[in-house]
Amino acid sequence: MTNPINRSPRAVADGTAAAEATPVRVLVVEDETIVAMYLTDMLEELSYEVCGVAANAADALKIAERERPALALVDIGLAGPQDGIETAQALRERFAVGSIFMSGASDPVLLERARAAGSHGFIQKPYDERQLKTLLNNAAPRH
Repeated sequence: MTNPINRSPRAVADGTAAAEATPVRVLVVEDETIVAMYLTDMLEELSYEVCGVAANAADALKIAERERPALALVDIGLAGPQDGIETAQALRERFAVGSIFMSGASDPVLLERARAAGSHGFIQKPYDERQLKTLLNNAAPRH
């Protein structure tokens, strides 16, 4: 089953056009390898296309330029000079990529920064497939 977002027309054998669902392309921005693998597996189970995994802002921007994802799942606490919030803002400004933030922290100041960054949602670690599916379904129709 594919996610019915981003439909594209396809010509069928008899010459008529039919809508075929194409999966939403998602970029995973997570610096913990095991968490990134877990997210990738969950996204694929939910019929989303993971178009790349990045561990830092620079890699995320390179992948976004090449792959043009519709959404990014971004860990707020990325290693490196840019945190996940700054990374998501750059993805949105440069490539119109929407974001869903992930974090194990529950700091109210951090959460307010994330909200102000214009994300499509926030998921607290640890999370499950049901939570992720709900956020993705709410965010994906905007793209």
